[in-house]
Amino acid sequence: MKVAMMQPTFLPWQGYFELIYQADCFIFLDDFQFSAQSFHQRNRLFVNADQVGWYTVPVKKSHAFGDCLNAVKIDESRDWRKKLLKRLQQNYSKTFFYNDVYPLISDIINKRVDDLSTLNIALIKAIVKLFEWEIEWKLSSSLSSKSTRSERVLELLRWCSASHYYAAGGASDYMKEDGVFPVTDMEILFQKFHIESYPQKNSSNGFIPSLSVLDALFNIGPVETARLITNNNHWSAWK
Repeated sequence: MKVAMMQPTFLPWQGYFELIYQADCFIFLDDFQFSAQSFHQRNRLFVNADQVGWYTVPVKKSHAFGDCLNAVKIDESRDWRKKLLKRLQQNYSKTFFYNDVYPLISDIINKRVDDLSTLNIALIKAIVKLFEWEIEWKLSSSLSSKSTRSERVLELLRWCSASHYYAAGGASDYMKEDGVFPVTDMEILFQKFHIESYPQKNSSNGFIPSLSVLDALFNIGPVETARLITNNNHWSAWK
């Protein structure tokens, strides 16, 4: 069983979806700690011609520190949905695949869910459905535990009977520091995602990388975006 896992972030970049593509089973780390003003609640897209900015889901201030992602409540005291969707319309309505992608995203954004994790997971699953990938989904919160860091990761991998663990590139430092990995019965591969350029209708000054996957979906569509993601087969083994 090939397994990958990540915290559910807001409209993540292409590299997040490469982890999903590699996995038979993907675990949303929904009970891991929330980080305010991180990719958990925001991501980058065009906000004007040649200008990139943040699209943000506001959360209640009481969740600034320490809470799990699935306990973080969306702040409904402001009409953030209308603002965010209007911004998407203004900046992407002239892209080639806007009519194929926007209705799906707007439907999910407009559904009133209480917590940030549920919203993020719904958006990620909808995008994977556009790619027509078959994935088994799990929530880390379904396996209660007091373990942390690498011990928790290994526990989740054992839960899924993992033979291969596809990890984000940044995970290698803390995994080596913790001394839990490697393990003899599991292959560990670290991501080395390379961002390929694609036409961006909003940019006249060259390609701007590392935006939310929505930018590629609007500009080149689900088929070509999936090709960019799945062609990035660059992984490094444990050293």
